[in-house]
Amino acid sequence: MAEALTINGVSLASYAFMTSDISGLMTVPERRGENVVVPQRHGRIRQLGKRFDANEIVLPLWIVGADPDTGALPTLPEELDIFFERRDQLLKLLYADPLLLQYTRPNGHTVQAYGEVVDVLDFTRRHAEPLAQVSVAIEITNAFWEDADSVSQEITGPTETTVELTEFAGATAPMSDLVITVFGPCNNPMFTHGPQWVRFNGVIDAGRQLQIDIGRWLVGPGTGSPWLPSVGQVEQGRPGPWLELDPSVQPFEITFTHTTGGSATATISGRRKYLSP
Repeated sequence: MAEALTINGVSLASYAFMTSDISGLMTVPERRGENVVVPQRHGRIRQLGKRFDANEIVLPLWIVGADPDTGALPTLPEELDIFFERRDQLLKLLYADPLLLQYTRPNGHTVQAYGEVVDVLDFTRRHAEPLAQVSVAIEITNAFWEDADSVSQEITGPTETTVELTEFAGATAPMSDLVITVFGPCNNPMFTHGPQWVRFNGVIDAGRQLQIDIGRWLVGPGTGSPWLPSVGQVEQGRPGPWLELDPSVQPFEITFTHTTGGSATATISGRRKYLSP
């Protein structure tokens, strides 16, 4: 399968719209935050926990007044308006809200990102030829590319059970838009990944669920029997999201601790994230 790039489902590899160079897609987001300079001290104090900033990619595009499928060019003067139709179609596409970019790798794996146009360089067109070139800068607002679908890692066992995060293998960026679901009975569940941990101080009875939505800072009863868990019962080990899966942490695994006295089950669900498509 060939590489493919689309915006809101429209290919940028047709005869009408095409990218002449997709190397701009490979741009990786920068770290946000600066280290601290202290007078009378050598070097700098490193600021820990730097986050990734929004990422900007630049796409050079050709717009051709041609049939997208056959590449047939207009032959009559009155047909030259096809170029302007193609230009207007591309502009409407680029300024759509939301703007969804999807990139399919040669192995068929598709990743996606949402963005918005932040800059358009001048159109270059010679005389009345039915083609023009323009470069478009798009900001990837959430910093990372991601899979279209979520994966789910199950953890079952007594306290201190550690599992390898095989379902999230292949990710290259931190993942904090996660949902943890704990199935009762379970007491005081805690999840540890590298230096990070999150704990719920409370009892989840049989037939109930505890759902910790890390991306939205919410807790709820999931799809089990109704009850009212509270955000005040959640503790975390470091500032930032309650928990984040970081593929740079090795071994890439998570530990499930609880005081149930037997076996308990939980799942961690979310989308794999990527620094570059």
